[in-house]
Amino acid sequence: MVLSIAGSDSGGGAGIQADLKTLASLGVYGCTVVTALTAQNTQQVSSIYEVSPMSITDQIRSILDDMRPNAIKIGMVYNKVNVHTICKALKGIKIPIILDPVMSAGSGRTLLLPEAFESFRTELIPLSTLITPNRKEAQMIAEHKVSTETEVVRTARKIKNLGAQNVIIKGNRFRRNQVTDILLDSRDSLVKVSNPELNLNEIHGSGCNFSAAITAFLSKGLSVIDSFKLANRYVRDSLQIPLRIGKGLLVSSPTASLYDDANRYLVLRELRGAISQIEVSNNLGSLIPETQSNIAYALPDARELEDVAAVRGRIVKMGSFAKSASSIIDFGVSNHVASAVLGYMTFNRVIRSAMNIKYDKRIKKIGESVFRVSNYDRRREPPQISVREGMSVFWGIKQALDKNPEAEMIYHEGAVRKEPMCIIFGSSPSEVVDKVRLILGKYLECKNMSRQK
Repeated sequence: MVLSIAGSDSGGGAGIQADLKTLASLGVYGCTVVTALTAQNTQQVSSIYEVSPMSITDQIRSILDDMRPNAIKIGMVYNKVNVHTICKALKGIKIPIILDPVMSAGSGRTLLLPEAFESFRTELIPLSTLITPNRKEAQMIAEHKVSTETEVVRTARKIKNLGAQNVIIKGNRFRRNQVTDILLDSRDSLVKVSNPELNLNEIHGSGCNFSAAITAFLSKGLSVIDSFKLANRYVRDSLQIPLRIGKGLLVSSPTASLYDDANRYLVLRELRGAISQIEVSNNLGSLIPETQSNIAYALPDARELEDVAAVRGRIVKMGSFAKSASSIIDFGVSNHVASAVLGYMTFNRVIRSAMNIKYDKRIKKIGESVFRVSNYDRRREPPQISVREGMSVFWGIKQALDKNPEAEMIYHEGAVRKEPMCIIFGSSPSEVVDKVRLILGKYLECKNMSRQK
């Protein structure tokens, strides 16, 4: 469990709100003490409302008397009386304290009043197990200009001399297109983590995410060095897909990796279940085309082939059954069926799964009797499309959906060296398999009736 002592961000991108999102995404329970209420969005901090010292004391006491956190993070404290109040409440406590020196907002608004600065340096910093300033904040705290790596290390030592056990100085740019964070730990060892610089302006909330992530890892009993490295990786991943939620700064997405991992797990699990149903369906091998089949399932926000899972090696005919060629289900292993799904999702993002089966006139007729059906003509495919792998199917699906945007089955009758094909669509793999089984049942009935005649 982690206690976050910080300001409230009404825009949800930083402060208490960002801390709770980060902690939750890392599997840590978060509780809070609010030190100030801000009215802010991605463009500006329009107002700051102070919280009374008595309220802050009561909030801290209520947590420590009952819940006992494994680590404490301190963010925005705002004024001098808050510094005194927090220090008094935490005096003598044997819990790691991570101090994130929140001095100003990305929009420029002061979040630590000048009258509180000296108290911050002389009272809060000595309490901290770890302090995490960026380069600008470190310069202010150490009263020392930083422009080289040597000066960063010297500045970190000055901050340690103020009483902090460990110091991380973030956002150093010593080399072109590279950002380096530097840790000076309690044993005076240096640890550096460098990452390619992202082509982004300032990201709202990333500093809060970083310090909250370190606090989360420390609360689990990890070392300062390991927590530093893991938090750096966590924030780097969250910055890959920042959110545009307002007209100002982009906002970091601390739950992005959690959301993505959960969705990938669900996609693979549902796809594995559908393949099991395919493999136990007698006579389904009769629907497998010469070029074989596959079944694909896309992530909800899929944009590229790597976002679509399928069977590695396809689904093949084995006697009367259909069997996956390998036991591996993975993302990015299908071109054609995955391209069909991506093409459909440009029209309707609910339809995320598809399976290809063979085409013949009976299957076409069956499909038209039970589903909404459309088609496209591969002979009309533009030359610039045909030379790009997977683009033929993507183009064809969009052509078919222009004619019928709700098609559940889309077919083409082939072209030179191109086998005719049907593709069955649904919102999930199980729905697709149910539709394929429905076609199979009617197809077998047709074949039996033909034999009887």
